[in-house]
Amino acid sequence: MFKGMKWPANVQTSSHKILGKSLFWLGSAQVIGRFVRLISSIIIARLLTPENFGEIAIILTSFELISTPIRRLTTAPLVKMSESDFIQSLSHANKINWVASVIAFAIMSFLSFPLAYYYQESAIIFPMILMASSYLLLPFGMRHVALNLRQNRMRIVGRAILWQTIADGVLTATLALAGLGIWAIIIPKVLITFIWLGIHRYQNPLPLYTSSQTQPLGIKPQAEKHPAYTLKSILTFGVSVSLSDITLALRQNIDYLLVGYFLGVEALGIYFFAFNASLGISLGLIQSYGTALYSHLCQPSQESLEQKFRHSLKFIMLLTLPIITLQTALSPWYLPLLYGEKWITAGALPIFVLLCLSGLVRPLGEAASQYLLSTNQIKLNLQANITLTVLLILSISVSSIWGLQGIALGSLLCYALTMPSFTAFLIFQSKKHQATKINQEISNGT
Repeated sequence: MFKGMKWPANVQTSSHKILGKSLFWLGSAQVIGRFVRLISSIIIARLLTPENFGEIAIILTSFELISTPIRRLTTAPLVKMSESDFIQSLSHANKINWVASVIAFAIMSFLSFPLAYYYQESAIIFPMILMASSYLLLPFGMRHVALNLRQNRMRIVGRAILWQTIADGVLTATLALAGLGIWAIIIPKVLITFIWLGIHRYQNPLPLYTSSQTQPLGIKPQAEKHPAYTLKSILTFGVSVSLSDITLALRQNIDYLLVGYFLGVEALGIYFFAFNASLGISLGLIQSYGTALYSHLCQPSQESLEQKFRHSLKFIMLLTLPIITLQTALSPWYLPLLYGEKWITAGALPIFVLLCLSGLVRPLGEAASQYLLSTNQIKLNLQANITLTVLLILSISVSSIWGLQGIALGSLLCYALTMPSFTAFLIFQSKKHQATKINQEISNGT
């Protein structure tokens, strides 16, 4: 009797298929790209020294921490807006993007000097300034990214990730073989921004605002008086999301900063290598999951947000658990085979294993954070990320007494205790909120 029936796009099964398809495009792009990067990393690991990796860690960590607040500064509010609000807010978003990008460029450029002085590594100054120049390219594509995310075009988003990663890996390997040292890492990172721009802008024109979209014919629009159209309203939501994102990025990168501070550049290089070799693929999947989940939760559906959250959390855990478990089990065999015995001699293997294990619970934090953002619980998300970051700092600071292995173990224990607790608390609160809502409806006779 269901033959020929056209199901609504927002039924539960369709909702799951949409998330699964979104994660497929983003995740497959990350996985394929990571395999290309794996080849590149093998070459780099055999050509560069731990000290080189330490210099690269300083540059890339600085870039990540500075770029994080501007990535979703306007994208997050634009994705949640109605169609008319989105169109009328594009010009304000463009202004915000340009101001934020110029500020980011200035901060990273000036930061290169005190960092070079502190670590006694003057070689990082010019690479950092070149890396900072990529910020000035971002405004040309940020609104197009928001448009693709709004329309759930994860195939395009995944394509951009894939070709960026492939180009990065090929260029890095080529330049490393040519003997360019740390420049082999930095130059491709700037050049692949043009690939990101080209893919997101291709056949993706921004909609133009016309008065007929929201106003009767002959009446001049008063968009600037509508709260959704003001620069201040975009910034209010965007800055809140950016603060949450920067605390999340700080938590994900704070171990680099602390390792460099307590143990020096060479130890940082060993830790940076172990981290990227162990968590490269799984973190790529988790980041793709976060991008897809936020858009998924913002889409209308017959499912409640709580149901969508729980189902999506189960989905990502079933995907990442076997990958990380297999990677951990095989690490004593393939780490020296692929990257060379010098990293085993340097003590990277136990750090690799401990960091791999920490990846088992990291999807929980990503899912919880995206859920809070999608439900406008930005303050709670910020407080949670700050708390988790402080606990991680304390854990690493204390465990640094026992060297790199102590730091990796401290990080693992902190994640293993806090991530499940945070997610369980969030699920409990959601159930409590849902029960309260049902009781109110019953008492009101609905």
